[in-house]
Amino acid sequence: MLFLIDQNFSLSYEEILKHANTSDSYTDCFIYPDLKSFFLNWIFALVNDKNIALMDSDISEKEITSNNLHINQRIKINHTRKLNSIQELIDSIRNSQSEITLFTSGTTGFTRKFTHPLKNLIRKINVSDARKDDVWGFAFNPTHVAGVQVFFQAILNRNLLVNVFMAPKDFIVDSIKTYQITNLSSTPTFYRLLLPLEQSFGSVRKITVGGEKSDAHLITAVEKAFPNARINNVYGSTETGPLFSSQNDEFLVQEKHVGRIKVVDDELYIHKDLFGKNAQLNLIDDFYPTGDLIEWLDDVQRRFRFTSRKNELINVGGYKVNPYEVEEELTQHDNIRNVRVYGKANAVLGNIICCDIELHPGKAMKEEDVRFFLNGKIQNFKIPRKINFVDKIELTRTGKKKIV
Repeated sequence: MLFLIDQNFSLSYEEILKHANTSDSYTDCFIYPDLKSFFLNWIFALVNDKNIALMDSDISEKEITSNNLHINQRIKINHTRKLNSIQELIDSIRNSQSEITLFTSGTTGFTRKFTHPLKNLIRKINVSDARKDDVWGFAFNPTHVAGVQVFFQAILNRNLLVNVFMAPKDFIVDSIKTYQITNLSSTPTFYRLLLPLEQSFGSVRKITVGGEKSDAHLITAVEKAFPNARINNVYGSTETGPLFSSQNDEFLVQEKHVGRIKVVDDELYIHKDLFGKNAQLNLIDDFYPTGDLIEWLDDVQRRFRFTSRKNELINVGGYKVNPYEVEEELTQHDNIRNVRVYGKANAVLGNIICCDIELHPGKAMKEEDVRFFLNGKIQNFKIPRKINFVDKIELTRTGKKKIV
């Protein structure tokens, strides 16, 4: 029974069980060469209740030094746990007393680490007989919180993972067909780069969108491509683990989180009790300002919608421009595959609006076409003054658009 399929190899549950029973050491800070060795090392640590840090393969020397990490040093365990079956392996993972350290993606300019008890990371995992036939398209970085969620969702239900993270569009499409993938979980950028599709895929029953702000146009396109899928929008972070989920762009503060979530000047604040351990966390009266801006929709029902990141608002001549608003309009153009909107310093206005545009293959546009398309849809000061057509918009290690 297979657990993982990658382009170059596969990994079965039987192999995982054998490794867990025959190994005597692991690496607590492991820069992995491939997913197979990464998962085997991680699972062995979980089974034996050992703490582990999930390291990105491209982590820099500066990040290693600043976080006082010791990379790829083997640690021997004198008395390892012996397992008699795959089910015993799964149960030992679920009940592990390990703590897992995750690292922020660095999109805010620096990387920080947060340590979570395993129970906090799997608190929203659904384990049931109804999930036993799920096949997951693994479309997140495996060392970040969303990828961790997919890993646990799959292995605790004895599912198959098919690695499609950062893969070409044709490979992803072929994987969905070949393995009859039922679940896809990734960023809005992943789905924008995957669409449009020449056919719909009925095997996919659940779509999860997270890590970035989504929009109604994208969700409509996803619904058309995957007509049998239920679509979930999720909010979580390296700092908190999974926190909110919704079937649209409206989120709900659960009863158990009342008093631990508050809003100050439209910014979401989260109480320290919901965070992993981190000495670098800057708190205000025991609350952490997330930098995420929200719009309250209903105070009584505690419903809200994310609007932007505080540090991404662009000041243009005294007006605040939300780059997501401009991006949402641009991505509705049939020729545009992906877009990034950002500000550039200007002596007169403070900033001007700029955008990088990646077109669909075979499509062509000029700057005047972009401005004509936006005219009347948004206010004039929000229309980009500088427009760059690029071959590819650079992504972060988590698969999000890199902030300029």
